[in-house]
Amino acid sequence: MLAALAVRGIALADFETTLAAEHPMVDAYTYWQQAQSLFAGRDPFAEGYYQPPAYPWLLSLWGGWFGEMSLTAVRRVQLLLGIVTTGCILQLGRALGMRLGLPWLGVLAGGLFVLSPTPMLFELDVLTPAVTLASSTAGAMAFVRAWQRESAVWAILGGVLVGFACAVHPTYLLAAVAAALAWVVHVRHTPTWWLPALFSLGVAAPLLPTTEHNARQFGVFELVSHNGGLNFYLGNNPNMRETAFLRPGLPFRKLVLEADPASRILPERNAYWWSRARSEAMASPVAALAVLGAKAVWSVNDVEIPRNEDYRCRTAADQPLHWVSRLPGRFGLLFPLALIGAWTLVRRRDETSWTVAIWAALHSPMVLFLVSDRYRVATWPVLVLLGSLGLFVLVRQRQRMAWGWLAAGLLVAWLPIDGRTAMDPAWCRYQEANLQYMGGDRQSAKEGYTAVVAQDGWQDDMGAHYWLGRLAESRKDWPETIEHLDVVLRQFPDHYPTLKARADASYYAGRKDECADHLLRAYRVPGDRTSTGVKLVKLLRRMGRDEEARTLLAADPKLAAHPKLQ
Repeated sequence: MLAALAVRGIALADFETTLAAEHPMVDAYTYWQQAQSLFAGRDPFAEGYYQPPAYPWLLSLWGGWFGEMSLTAVRRVQLLLGIVTTGCILQLGRALGMRLGLPWLGVLAGGLFVLSPTPMLFELDVLTPAVTLASSTAGAMAFVRAWQRESAVWAILGGVLVGFACAVHPTYLLAAVAAALAWVVHVRHTPTWWLPALFSLGVAAPLLPTTEHNARQFGVFELVSHNGGLNFYLGNNPNMRETAFLRPGLPFRKLVLEADPASRILPERNAYWWSRARSEAMASPVAALAVLGAKAVWSVNDVEIPRNEDYRCRTAADQPLHWVSRLPGRFGLLFPLALIGAWTLVRRRDETSWTVAIWAALHSPMVLFLVSDRYRVATWPVLVLLGSLGLFVLVRQRQRMAWGWLAAGLLVAWLPIDGRTAMDPAWCRYQEANLQYMGGDRQSAKEGYTAVVAQDGWQDDMGAHYWLGRLAESRKDWPETIEHLDVVLRQFPDHYPTLKARADASYYAGRKDECADHLLRAYRVPGDRTSTGVKLVKLLRRMGRDEEARTLLAADPKLAAHPKLQ
């Protein structure tokens, strides 16, 4: 436990010196904005739950405890949760070790978890794994005690803790089902057959608020959030190798708007993506199976599969956290040992085999949905438990079959896979420029984005050109603004903010016809564009294009009734 505190304390101190500590990005930014809204008494979920609401709710609760919303305070709490997870792994390993005659199993498992960089890097971000790992491992402890003591109280408590992990991240629903089924198998003919039912009720309790809200407000049965359809589509379509690696920002936004762009109701968009994924899979079942096979191979590879965040950028040689990447707890080393541990427990055919079932359940979302470290981190506690057992078997028993599992695991974990999974220095530079922009260092951000578009394969990157355009706009350099924004519009012609900015640049550059054309394109983007229509009509009147203005007003009663146009 002291080692866990020391390693995480040093990591937190080093991370706090970086710009990333001041400016959460992508999903972390969204969670933080939602938490700040909740803290201020506003509801950020009027259109539905794109992400589960439990985590931002918890962040706002912590803000109430500390009297302010503080990123540093959040990271300190999550660091403590990492230590809680370590303690739970120690206890789970001890319980498993006592059953197998290996009393030091818990110490080894806890040590491997302390020396694993992936969980620690997520604890430093404003993301869910710190909470879900602590809650799920604590729930697993209660689950084991309920099993051993035939205790209803422990069964309910374990269910509630695991259910809270499900409410924060739905991945754990599969693990909860696996645990309950494993329990049923072992107690179905005993007087304690009702204990799994109590555990299941405990799991359901934290999910009731979101389920009830979704049914009441949107008329759908959805346990937590409404982004499962999109995530399923991203990882299960014939073009998966493109969609699975879409960078956050404009490329991702362009795909999302292929659903009805005029509707902001998340359940409706969710249904669209589920339907589209099913129809494309049915149209080409062989390709769908090939996609599943590719993800199965990727999911057990040592390479980090980036999704939104690529923590390899934060642990590069020139970063304060560079030492974290040298910690030995890598997936490619733990996975082969975990295979040996899993093989050992399956052969026993007793209650210890539930560990293997939960590992498979936690791993399955990467095959069924998307391969990413954000999903993989959920498996880490079970991975270090089984890996520790595998190491004991390998060193102490020296069974020939164990060496076979080790060789197979090493082969699949270190097999070269798709080159897109490799770390891209241009992406790291782009992230750094984003942070500099958010921090107000616009000159450094400009230099960073310029360096990005100079890289092979990044010359037409929409994100970099968009921000270069906005930076030029802030300097009132209208020709440069137009040059960069036109690169974006060639690839994403209906991006409303770019169209608006392009129209403004044309206006101030004295190109009012161009301004009107771009305002008209912006006005036609699906959604409520009344304010843009008002601006467009007034410009058309000033330019003497009255007939076009009247045509717009005749076609849009809401626009015609606007008081500024009376």
